[in-house]
Amino acid sequence: MVVNYQRIYEHAGYLFYAIAAADGAIKDAELSVIKDLINKEWLPLEDSTDEFGTDEAHYILMTFDILMDRGTSADEAFEVFKDYFDAHKNAFTEPVRQKILMTATAVARAFAGQNKAESKYLKELKRMVGGGSKQ
Repeated sequence: MVVNYQRIYEHAGYLFYAIAAADGAIKDAELSVIKDLINKEWLPLEDSTDEFGTDEAHYILMTFDILMDRGTSADEAFEVFKDYFDAHKNAFTEPVRQKILMTATAVARAFAGQNKAESKYLKELKRMVGGGSKQ
């Protein structure tokens, strides 16, 4: 199976945005954690690039920035991720699932610990990525 990493990364951007925006405001600490983890964890994961030679993991932050500019609600962003994940579960390898969970948890804890809204998303995420088929 050919994995479209660009689409996975775009949708991961939706998820991380939802976690960061869950309390109604995206904090600098949350954005810093996302940028740091993209560089340390996501860029080395695999070597896909787009037609311009940009590592496709950068699509996480590009999508996040677009959603922030649009003022997308956390619930809407989470639903977009959830719908994509449900439709493409087999494309999410175990390493990608683990990085998604680790990154989402780190974003939730980045500013003043994890709040109730973030906990709701993380609980649903753990159910999603922990279940289903694994590769």
